[in-house]
Amino acid sequence: MNALKDHDDRQDRLKREVVAGDDTSLVRQRPNAPVSNLTVRRELVTLAWPIATAMLGETAIGLVDTKLVGGLGSAALGGVGLATTLMFLAYAFIFGLMRGVKVATAHAEGLRRAGDGFAYARAGVVMGAALGLGVLVLCRDASPLLRAIGADPTIIPYARDFLAAVTWGAPALCALAPLIQYRQAIGDARTPMIVSISGNVFNAVFAWAFIYGHFGLPALGARGGGYATAITKVLELSIMLGLLVRLERRGDRATLAVGKAMKEVVALGGPMGLQFFAEMLAFAAFTAVLGSLGRAEIAAHQIALSVIRVSFLPGIAIAEAASVLVGRALGARNLPLADRITQHALETAIAFMALCGASFAVFGGIIARFFSDDPEVFVIAKKLLLVAALFQVLDAVNIVFRGALRGAKDVKVVAAIGIFIVWTCVPTAAWVLGRQLGMGALGGWIGFVGETVLAAALFRMRWKRGAWRNQY
Repeated sequence: MNALKDHDDRQDRLKREVVAGDDTSLVRQRPNAPVSNLTVRRELVTLAWPIATAMLGETAIGLVDTKLVGGLGSAALGGVGLATTLMFLAYAFIFGLMRGVKVATAHAEGLRRAGDGFAYARAGVVMGAALGLGVLVLCRDASPLLRAIGADPTIIPYARDFLAAVTWGAPALCALAPLIQYRQAIGDARTPMIVSISGNVFNAVFAWAFIYGHFGLPALGARGGGYATAITKVLELSIMLGLLVRLERRGDRATLAVGKAMKEVVALGGPMGLQFFAEMLAFAAFTAVLGSLGRAEIAAHQIALSVIRVSFLPGIAIAEAASVLVGRALGARNLPLADRITQHALETAIAFMALCGASFAVFGGIIARFFSDDPEVFVIAKKLLLVAALFQVLDAVNIVFRGALRGAKDVKVVAAIGIFIVWTCVPTAAWVLGRQLGMGALGGWIGFVGETVLAAALFRMRWKRGAWRNQY
């Protein structure tokens, strides 16, 4: 906690320097002022690496719960895995909606109305808590839903109990999301990272204690892992709220009413929320189709998907950083700088993801063998990693332009394009190529190539020639 306070003090001093006119941030340069490539890349990386680390931290919480519950048997492991999938499907819209806090705050920063960011953050917290409460109520007993989707009867009790336990933290998690977005928008991605990593440590210890009954606590099994995660999110929210209040007392006062801030956040975040939910649903349908093709196909798919997250998360983090910097540049009506930021984000993301793609192509066999000794799974996973190598560069283009367009508040068109493409290419390819034409998981993954080709082309065209540019 002291480390967070020290870090917050440094952020506060930086804000006072900006007010005093000592800021050298690239987003406050004149439109035609020379800005070095090093400056642009430094700000992108400074924002991106903590975002990537925090994302890995969130993934790690799920992995820790899965690993610890694995000691209870395969039924418990399957139940927790299914519950986690359903949980993130429920959160997809909410997390997308809270991206509106980031975009609105970034533009306020560019307009030198930093105080309005507090209004957007508070609006996000209120909406997030309310929506999270809805998730909490709906997940008290998910047995009917689990039976409706055809879950194995042996895993239903574990999935039901874990989902009921972990969603006690839903209001806290959903209220935490806008605070993370707000921090990133003001250029402070490290505070959420520190809180997330600390939460991971707490969660690992207490999940172990609650699941197996250590430290004098009752052995609650799968429910224990859910309770530990819920408590972790409540603690993280408490810390982030405390830091927000502390920063607000020292900063500019908000001139924006919370009601108006809510409307702006919904206008910006609503389309993103719908897109996130539609994409999660499309990937769930994709996985369901592959799961019907046999054990080896779905196992190979899960292996390849786990591996390519290594390239996805940093790529997404670079896009999130670009979204912030583009929003702040356009808030200051500096379109040339927004173009430069996007170009450097592209170069950075492409370089990293191309390196990952080359690694998948060269070492795909070794990677596949590390995860499975099953000859059939090995052969399929190796092919899928080769396909992944082919679309890495295109996906970097797709991800970065999507993030930049969100920073430009061009959210409705981006959402419409994204939803259309993902449903046209991903589950459709799994059904037509994978199931009907007998290509299995490979046929489904060819749909990923089609998605990235179309998305990269359309988002690039939208950035270069979209009507949104006229207002800047």
